[in-house]
Parts: sequence; C-alpha cells; structure tokens
Amino acid sequence: MTQAAALPELPEPTLTLDTSGLLCPIPIVKTAAAMKGLAVGEVVKVIATDAGIATDMPMWCRATRHEHLATFQDGARWLSYVRKRGRGVSP
Repeated sequence: MTQAAALPELPEPTLTLDTSGLLCPIPIVKTAAAMKGLAVGEVVKVIATDAGIATDMPMWCRATRHEHLATFQDGARWLSYVRKRGRGVSP
C-alpha cells in the first residue's frame, strides 16, 4: 500500500472504475475485465471500499504483469491506479 502523502504524481486515468460496496474478489474481476478494453499504456483508476484491494491489487498486477502505480486510502474509500502492459513486458 502506498501512503497518499508519499505519492508521486499519478497519471490521468483513461478509465475510472467504481467498485464501491463490492467485496473481494469482485473489484479485481471487474478490473481484469476493464483492462481488456484498454490499449497498452492506458491507466485505470479503481475506486473501492473493500480494504482488501490494498493487498489484492498489487498481487494481481504482479501475476498479470500490469504496472501497479499506487493504491492508497482516501477517506472511506481506496483508490488504485494500474497501467496496462502488453505481452512480454517485464515488470
């Protein structure tokens, strides 16, 4: 998890996905589906209320080789930024 105060400047997301009120694994399932519609290099911002996203999103990114940019708490919600990578791209 990245602390909001220590965040680098994050890119403007191509897509914002609001998964508020949904529990694990649904935010990750919806992120995976959304990534299929993005071009390599585009960014998705996921809004979640399930704190599990703080560990689930970085693990999912490692498993799928997408770039995890940040996940942090913003009040009662969690924000996660992921950049789509193409096939064969090393982490």
